[in-house]
Amino acid sequence: MADPSHGSYREVLSRPAAWHLLAAAGLARLAMGMVGLALVLSVREATGSFAAAGFAAGAFALTAGVFAAARGRLVDLRGHRRGLRVLGAGYALAGCALLVLVTTVREPAALIAASGMLGAVAPPVSATTRTAWADIVGRGPRLSTALSLDTVTEELLSLVGPVSTGLLVAESSPLTALATAIALEVTAVGLFPGKKPGAASPPSAMAAGHGTPRLQGSHRVLAAVGPVLVPLLAAGVGFGVLDVAVPALALQHGGTVSAGWMLALLPAGSTLGGLAYGRRTWSSPLVKRYRWLCLALVVGFAPLPLIAGDAALWPLLLVAGLAIAPTVVTGYLLVDEATPDGRKTEAATWVSTFNNTGTATGSALCGALIAGVPLAAVFALPAVAVTVGTLGMVLWHRNLPVRAEAASGQAVGPERLSRRR
Repeated sequence: MADPSHGSYREVLSRPAAWHLLAAAGLARLAMGMVGLALVLSVREATGSFAAAGFAAGAFALTAGVFAAARGRLVDLRGHRRGLRVLGAGYALAGCALLVLVTTVREPAALIAASGMLGAVAPPVSATTRTAWADIVGRGPRLSTALSLDTVTEELLSLVGPVSTGLLVAESSPLTALATAIALEVTAVGLFPGKKPGAASPPSAMAAGHGTPRLQGSHRVLAAVGPVLVPLLAAGVGFGVLDVAVPALALQHGGTVSAGWMLALLPAGSTLGGLAYGRRTWSSPLVKRYRWLCLALVVGFAPLPLIAGDAALWPLLLVAGLAIAPTVVTGYLLVDEATPDGRKTEAATWVSTFNNTGTATGSALCGALIAGVPLAAVFALPAVAVTVGTLGMVLWHRNLPVRAEAASGQAVGPERLSRRR
């Protein structure tokens, strides 16, 4: 059940520093949405090779994922503002090195290595933003609304970023687009708000030594939140499959222009679902809600094979996207509850890492299968992946409701968690 009377978007945005956080995070996410395409086009122009451009983009994504937890841990240790500024300085240096190499050396190996360096120090803005919302609105019902708003903003900027890159390339050059993306990221990190003195969240039950012992290593953080991450990994596989399958379907029907519009339907559906989800305060237990949302993802993905037989059914992609943002938001809430203070940014980076790993895996899997498998079978993979991921979550950790969430999305504080234990 849900109560629409609390946790409105207006209430969230009226909190001190809310607009500041939203603006800084939005600028950083716009920059991250630009950098992928700008990097590919810049390396392609410098080397004349799409293969080198692909390897450069892969190196950026690989190091960004591999070092995500370490960057999150740095932010936890140094604080939001200081941690991000340290990484922002590294990102600026690595970005300058890449720009110099693109314009002078132009050797594929050097550009691939520089791209990997850039990814390794990419500031974990999304993870930091989501933990910062808890400092601004607390961990009551407003947090779900704040995270819904945050996720919807991220979805919209994921569409605006590549478009902005395309406009800059058309008006100037890929190098200009890449330099702009790097400069915007560094600027946004410098604008990121920090905690006011005395504004830190009270220690959680786990951090204080009640219930589950304080987590010491990254592997223990991962073990604590692992069951939540499995469905997000599986959902990422589904997204990656669709990133390749939808353009293939568009080509099969005579053009690529429609592919962009078709792909935009997933984030559009996610935006609508996220806005609706965040408007309400839910009284059902978080874990139960998460499982139902994973099931909703399966139901949304299930009809997609019909698109392969009739491209006129492409609006089904809008329906498939409706549960994405609510599932991600609830996953972040569970991760937040399962992790002690002082490790929350690190834990939040695992959400992005698992989802991005799934996306890369899905794209590779689809690329390997699409030539020899009927397109309808390929479009069935997202539903299969999320089904397997949801079952994996249930089998991995049957006690997840006790560990990660006490009773409901409302006012689940450290005291209630410790009493439940």
